[in-house]
Amino acid sequence: MKLLMHTCCAPCSVYCIDSLRKEGIEPTLYWFNPNIHPYIEYKTRRDTLIEYSKMINAKLIINENYGLKDFCKNVVDDLENRCVNYCYKVRLEETIKYAKENGFDTFTTTLLVSPYQKHDEIKLLCENLAKKYEIEFLYRDFRVGFREGQAKARDLGLYMQKYCGCIFSEASSNYDHIISEQKVRPLENKITERKIRLGWDVPNLELRPYKNGNTEQIKFIYDLKKKVYQKYVENIYGEWNDEIQKKLFDKFMKENSKNIELIYLKDELVRILQWKRNR
Repeated sequence: MKLLMHTCCAPCSVYCIDSLRKEGIEPTLYWFNPNIHPYIEYKTRRDTLIEYSKMINAKLIINENYGLKDFCKNVVDDLENRCVNYCYKVRLEETIKYAKENGFDTFTTTLLVSPYQKHDEIKLLCENLAKKYEIEFLYRDFRVGFREGQAKARDLGLYMQKYCGCIFSEASSNYDHIISEQKVRPLENKITERKIRLGWDVPNLELRPYKNGNTEQIKFIYDLKKKVYQKYVENIYGEWNDEIQKKLFDKFMKENSKNIELIYLKDELVRILQWKRNR
């Protein structure tokens, strides 16, 4: 049997190759993965496979094609079905064409090892392409050895990718981070924008929103080392104690006036509930 095995990456190939060799089948590996983006990811996975094939003395054919533009053009109108309608098909059909043209009598793919891929869709697509090109499809449910293969890949120090391949799957794998950052950035921008409107800046101060105040007032909490601000307190009041803290608080709350600073101690930090500036 002359078997050509479409190979998506080195880690996924580990169990597939091991199990086939136990059956007495020696696969020739075939790299054609224009779905992998960006280029540095494409190159890293390709080069890892090259190194691994040398390590285990496996034959490897490289069909070089970084297909970002073609991939995007073909999937942009139906992103949810991009895997079945384009990604699987373009890779497997190219593999079969090479097999037919170069004397192979059967083919398979490492895509059948991943529990995260659409296994039944891949199997059906391979069966249909096998009929179309009149070549045998060697089906194996490699998923039974997925964890075993991944563990061995880690032990060997192979590069382990964090997402399937395309830029859209990369975005999906980082969905939680993206949503979290989308929530955080507007809050940070709001703080910065208020600071810009105040036109006031003090070095070494960390700006935080004051959540419990009247939203119509411009209020902030600044954290500052006591030694940085203490000289200003001493210049004004000559000392610092709880009574002064209470007076400042009362004055601020009663007057709600401009240029009032509420200053109080907490551990080694000075906190300043900042004010509404005169215009």
